[in-house]
Parts: sequence; C-alpha cells; structure tokens
Amino acid sequence: MQIKFHTQNVDLSEERQAYIREKFEKITHWADRISDESSEIKVDLIHQDSKKPEDAYECHLTVYVPGDTLRAEAHSDSLENAVDEVIEKIKSPIERYKDKTHHMSDRH
Repeated sequence: MQIKFHTQNVDLSEERQAYIREKFEKITHWADRISDESSEIKVDLIHQDSKKPEDAYECHLTVYVPGDTLRAEAHSDSLENAVDEVIEKIKSPIERYKDKTHHMSDRH
C-alpha cells in the first residue's frame, strides 16, 4: 500500500508528514485488502483563508482498493483535527467494502 500526499498552501514538514502517515497506516488494519500492494491512499491537504476558522483546513482522503474507490472529506481549524475527522469518516465506507468483499468471497 502506498500513501501519496498532495498539499495546497500547507507546510508539510517531515515530522508532520510522519505523524499523518502513521495515522493513515492505522486504517490498513481495518481491512486486509487495503494493506495489499494493489491499494493506494491519496491524501489531499489544503489550507485556505476562510470566513469560518473551523473550515480553514481540508483533508480529502481517497482509498483505491481492488474493485472500488473509497472517499471521505473533513474540514477543521487545524490540520491534525481534519486528519482525525477524515479517519473517523472513512470507517463506514471501509466497513461496507469489507462486507461487500466478504460476501463476494462466500459465493466462490
């Protein structure tokens, strides 16, 4: 599994990138097919001036898995909070994907 970062107006130091990578690596434990070599995680981190401070940071998460694409998005006042929120939001699509792949493997 690969994790690719794309940033827009965000200073992503090595420490910060390692912290975020560690957070996203946790989701690979939720489903076996996410951790295999054919899967990829794309993380878009965006900072923009906003009238609402709670929308200043955006985190878009796209998980490419065999046969499907899972997405989640979060907005927050800090990059770390946006990352935590997007991880919580991706849990449900991952569970649906796990159920779908489990049912498909039961048919064969």
